[in-house]
Amino acid sequence: MKAYLICCLICLPLAKLYVTSSFGYRKQPVTGLYTFHNGIDFRARSDTVFTIADGAVATTSYDKLTGIFITIDHQGFTSIYGHLSQVFVHPDENVCAGQPIGFTGKTGRRTRTHLHFRIRTAT
Repeated sequence: MKAYLICCLICLPLAKLYVTSSFGYRKQPVTGLYTFHNGIDFRARSDTVFTIADGAVATTSYDKLTGIFITIDHQGFTSIYGHLSQVFVHPDENVCAGQPIGFTGKTGRRTRTHLHFRIRTAT
């Protein structure tokens, strides 16, 4: 029963998932260097991004690598959504699983439009 409830409370970050770059070491497409990729890249083209679980928006910001990104704190883990073109949420806002939080884009260091998705566990 517990596993069933967890499955009902977790959603996908995009309506369709197609992995273009997986987690781990890879040849970085912009620099050509062999580096560690700390998330998963999903193919997207101005697609709606959804939060994967209930939580609170911790950050909406920009950095030169991830571009425009959103960080959401969930109980026990954090989800990060990067390279966005538009953000629909604000820091400290509570969000529900499956709620639209932004649009994919091509901000930051990237070769094409996609969603960089990452999960961090609480330490």
